[in-house]
Amino acid sequence: MAPDATMAPSDDMLREPNGVADAPLTLQRAVLDYTARDERFALDKKIYGQYFQLYFQRLMLLAPRLKQAVAAKWPGVKTSPVLDLKEGEECVIMGTLYKDMKLKPSILDEYVKEAGAKASDVAGKKFVSDDDSLVLEDEGARVKLTGKGVAVDCFVTGVVLAVKGRVVANGEFEVDEICYPAPAPQTTRPSPPATSPGTHVLLCSGLRAGDDAASSALNLELMCDYVTGNLGGANEQGVAASVARVVVCGGALSAPEVPAQSLDGRQQAAVARPLRELDVLLTTLAASVPVDLMPGDGDPTNQALPQQPLHPCLFPEAKRFSPNTFASCTNPHDFTLGGVDFLGTAGQNVSNLAAYTDVTKNGPGSDASAAETLDLMEATVRWQHVAPTAPDTLACYPYKDRDPFFIEKSPHVYFAGMQPAFGWRKVRVGDVETVCVSVPDFSKTGAVVMLNVDTLECHPVTFGR
Repeated sequence: MAPDATMAPSDDMLREPNGVADAPLTLQRAVLDYTARDERFALDKKIYGQYFQLYFQRLMLLAPRLKQAVAAKWPGVKTSPVLDLKEGEECVIMGTLYKDMKLKPSILDEYVKEAGAKASDVAGKKFVSDDDSLVLEDEGARVKLTGKGVAVDCFVTGVVLAVKGRVVANGEFEVDEICYPAPAPQTTRPSPPATSPGTHVLLCSGLRAGDDAASSALNLELMCDYVTGNLGGANEQGVAASVARVVVCGGALSAPEVPAQSLDGRQQAAVARPLRELDVLLTTLAASVPVDLMPGDGDPTNQALPQQPLHPCLFPEAKRFSPNTFASCTNPHDFTLGGVDFLGTAGQNVSNLAAYTDVTKNGPGSDASAAETLDLMEATVRWQHVAPTAPDTLACYPYKDRDPFFIEKSPHVYFAGMQPAFGWRKVRVGDVETVCVSVPDFSKTGAVVMLNVDTLECHPVTFGR
């Protein structure tokens, strides 16, 4: 194209495919009641102790629901502490798993390399082997688990469960069946309006604003125009108006490769450019629709879970919309929108689980490329714990008085950002049903997720591909 050629789109480019221009529309943005419940993820100087206290709190929190599930599944079967086990006697034992893995990286290796442990360091890698084994530990002792009733590859350290079986001659516990804690209570979801086409929440991750090498600036602009109603015809604008909230599930920025203090002035300005571009993007969105911004791996906040909100000073323009239409949130993020309970992460928990398990089964309703993500998310729902590998292989704070990652209230929607592909699946545990959503990395897929708050069905919207 010649340098002086016009870059503005013609009227024909803005018309529907049938060539008929739309009449001017006045659309009202959908509005839903919103409540954030991130208090349990806040950091307090008085809550830190030793990591064994976190495991103890996890067991104490889940033990009542585990006993409830055991009584319902195996009525009349004796429950025994590990110390009181007798060879050949069928019984049930309850406790916390420890997975002995020969290939598990040592944190000492990270210190030798002078590099901190990050969730991205294990992305795409597998540390499972045929020599892995499981041990169940209660408050008094531990015993090695064997038998066909337990699939070693499908578990990780930190899972609280019960097993039924017996001690065999070599002192190991032969497992026949497994039982997980009963699901946490779930609130009743409002009945959807009979005539409403549906209200949506848009889930996205991996925007990587300002990093042209990682993310397409054109795709970002198209996504922003779509949400604000400046893209497409009447149908697309109607759908855009139904978006009641945008949730950015991590990866909004790309981490600088070197510390800022080691850069000269020009290099520091280049590092700050992504922040400015993200601020512009968030400001544009927040002027039209409420936005939740979650931190993720590599973002400028603490890297151990739970991650604290990105500081408002990073977004001088967008923060002017706070708290009405812009909120910087924790990771994990727990909120209610229109009577629907959401719980989500930026994906570190799923990526870490993927490195230490081998669970892919391509279950019903899952895209092949998203199967592992959904299988792992389903496992955490059944385990009633979002991040069981913390603190063993996933960095977290050493809470001494609680475990903020156990599921204390079953969500209607459970999502994980920064995943390789979109997928969703309904997971039913007893009378509780949760929709698991794999939110794709936008920088790699150009896709976001539109979730219908009324029906809990969702679909991807892809830009530039």
